[in-house]
Amino acid sequence: MEHFRTVTSEWCDIREAAKHLAVSTAFLRKRVRLREIPYARAGKVLRFRKADLDRWLEANGCGGEIH
Repeated sequence: MEHFRTVTSEWCDIREAAKHLAVSTAFLRKRVRLREIPYARAGKVLRFRKADLDRWLEANGCGGEIH
């Protein structure tokens, strides 16, 4: 059972992903549509792996200054 919790906690839906990246869901949907961000699709449901989001953010940055 512990393995199941670990695996599911690695993935998040679009709302959780947007919160994780501090962006809107509209911004995230556009990145998906343009295939600019890693994601998985299960039918109509988008899923994002948190580690992939962190790598994407590191590679693409926010364009702003980090304090």
